[in-house]
Amino acid sequence: MKIAIVGFPGCGKSTCFKAITQKTKNETDSLDPTKPHLGAVKILDRKLEKLKTFFNPKKLTYAEIVFEDLPGFHIHQIKEVEALMEVLGIFSGSRDPEKDIEDMDVEFILADLSVIDHRLPALDKELKQDSRREKILERETLLKCNEFLEKNTPLRNLGLTADEEKVIRGFQFLSRKPLFILGNIDENQAAGDVVRKMEDSCKEKGIKCTEFPAKLEAEIADLEESERAAFLKELGISETARDRVVKLAYDALGYITFFTVKGSETKAWPVKSGTTAIEAAGKIHSDIQKGFIKAETINFDDLAACGSMQDARKKALLKLEGKEYKIKDGDIIDFRFSV
Repeated sequence: MKIAIVGFPGCGKSTCFKAITQKTKNETDSLDPTKPHLGAVKILDRKLEKLKTFFNPKKLTYAEIVFEDLPGFHIHQIKEVEALMEVLGIFSGSRDPEKDIEDMDVEFILADLSVIDHRLPALDKELKQDSRREKILERETLLKCNEFLEKNTPLRNLGLTADEEKVIRGFQFLSRKPLFILGNIDENQAAGDVVRKMEDSCKEKGIKCTEFPAKLEAEIADLEESERAAFLKELGISETARDRVVKLAYDALGYITFFTVKGSETKAWPVKSGTTAIEAAGKIHSDIQKGFIKAETINFDDLAACGSMQDARKKALLKLEGKEYKIKDGDIIDFRFSV
């Protein structure tokens, strides 16, 4: 899972990147300012930590999100990401968040129009030699997207059929990617008018957002682990803004989590909501997907209510599911397969 951080110059997106990935000042100072920066963030998971009491593994493996900070304002460099996190620099109170959101959407729209303008002439040439239904559908879908974009409307608001989705999946249209917004605020700015304006604008557009005091969070990231806990306790903070952002990012991606217990490792696996058992098997290994027989499942809530796998088996709470079973958030799965 990768999320690109975008924002206009001066918004503080690199400070947000540092705070979210908890990179120290020494680490960020050594980064090449001309290249994209990557930082992996573990998804702290209460369920995964609780599973340790049931299975006593030597190793817990958390799901991760990779955040990418692009140098400057180069959205054309965004590739192979699943979502966008837009940073609004509203810490001074002088920016208009509504205008910044609109202007960024325009940048996404122009980038997507450029992709379509580049593809259509080549596609027309291909259709003279190959008029398969798939290529015809690709052209029809691109024209549909083009018409929508020319009305200055992001593609995230365009409904497409499953077949239309499939033929344009490889284009990585920016205005179609899941988007959430961080309002980079001053430490004491949370209740300000500019924050409310951001929240109202996002609500109107159906975009999730949150305020984020990037400078303060970056300072917290610079503290040693022991000092960090004491500092948060002194401020009366049980959850940092960083933790809230990571949860928001996970939700924006539309992911749920299932777990596997194998040998000495208990592991969290992020998958899109609606993923089937055989698709989830492929996330682990292609051999498991190819040789899939059944998936033995129990949901975390059922296991927690029983207190042990032994009691769960006695109560017949473990189920054998087929290929088309849709994974539920919190499922613990043992895949049966043959190779």
